[in-house]
Amino acid sequence: MPRVKGSPKKFVKSSSDSNTWIFLMKDENLDNPEGPHPDMVKLRHPASNQAAMFIFTSGDQTIQEVMTFNENKRSWFIDDNVRSDGKMHLSTSIDPAFLVLPYLIKSKQVMPLEQILHDEDFPDTCRLVKCKNLKLSLVADQKGDESLQAFKYNEDKTLNWLKSKVEKVAEVLKQKGIHVSQGAVSANYVKSSKQESGTETEYLKYAHGIVSDYLMEDLSKKLLQHLNLPDTSDQKKRKLTSPREATDEKRPKREVQEESPKNGALDLTKPEKPTKTPPVSKKDLARQKAAAGSKSITSFFKKK
Repeated sequence: MPRVKGSPKKFVKSSSDSNTWIFLMKDENLDNPEGPHPDMVKLRHPASNQAAMFIFTSGDQTIQEVMTFNENKRSWFIDDNVRSDGKMHLSTSIDPAFLVLPYLIKSKQVMPLEQILHDEDFPDTCRLVKCKNLKLSLVADQKGDESLQAFKYNEDKTLNWLKSKVEKVAEVLKQKGIHVSQGAVSANYVKSSKQESGTETEYLKYAHGIVSDYLMEDLSKKLLQHLNLPDTSDQKKRKLTSPREATDEKRPKREVQEESPKNGALDLTKPEKPTKTPPVSKKDLARQKAAAGSKSITSFFKKK
């Protein structure tokens, strides 16, 4: 089947080595087998501040994030070998400005970009300077000579830039008819129109969550306020309660304790509810009427 334009290509390093990985990679450099392969490095993730895997393409022109999908009971057949590790790695393009933002925020002075991106724990961070799609004018102010490339973080520019990112993501979600409402889980199994997929606010909130995966927590909250969206973080942390627990919260504490079992055991000291007597049939009523006034047979055996 011919490959669709823009779809990721498979890059599989086939060998008997146990370190064989399966990649789905979107990169034009793979068309030239003699050219340099993409370089995988570790950089600081902008949201978690922890190490994450990224890929620099040839000449550090662009950078891609490496995402790993891992499911249990999955294997790969590579040539004549079976790879028991069924993980699949996927590289997706990422705006390098997301990776530069934490360093800009941390640097409170006007400094050259190479000095701002200096990280002893992740020395490959300085390679972000070469990315052709890095537009710092959207998140920072440039100071001094053009050749100096000195910048200072600008929060207003950053929030406006992030707002445009959220709006673009929300527009894509609407075009694809992705369900973002509260019933999104069950809606996956129901065919419905795009109008039923969610409101404008729900799309913006959902898109904000996607963009926030690459933002620090405080910057994500500022973006939420900049979008004039309600903060629903407290609702997510709320513990789900059963109907019985919900009614017990409204009732007096003493009453709830009296009804609860002692030490987890059933309280047998309480009187059981009286059972309902079955209704008397017509035959039984006739027998009772016929026996009215007669003595019981046990009365003849009593002492006189």
